[in-house]
Amino acid sequence: MPVTRAAPKLMVEDVARSVAFYREALGFDFVCGVTEDTRQVVDQWPAPGRLALAEVRCGQARLIFQSRGSLTAELPRLGEAKIGGSVVIVLTCDDLDALYERISERTPFLKAPHVTFYGARECSLQDVNGYVLTFSDGAEQDH
Repeated sequence: MPVTRAAPKLMVEDVARSVAFYREALGFDFVCGVTEDTRQVVDQWPAPGRLALAEVRCGQARLIFQSRGSLTAELPRLGEAKIGGSVVIVLTCDDLDALYERISERTPFLKAPHVTFYGARECSLQDVNGYVLTFSDGAEQDH
């Protein structure tokens, strides 16, 4: 059984704030969301009401944001989990330098473009929730 897609679900305090950051600072598109009180699926941004969940995309990359309250109702063991933490999400892009120039005007990077010990060119930033995003030029070889 091959896996056909991965979309990390990230616990956040404010879904709309997360969507706004990814749209405005990183150029992601809003795919859809689910309102907190009515559980209505919405596909227009800004959403009418507070969101419990939302999906964003940029190219083939997709991320899902779910509010702490909504996610811990489904998975109570996450109730005490810290938002952000040690997860690094790697996003491959076609032109790392252009992406860095465009995004660095709005958002500070943790690390500028550099060559890693494993031969990839990467740069990293922290999103509004504390998650680390690493952008890679995709030139590293598959291992």
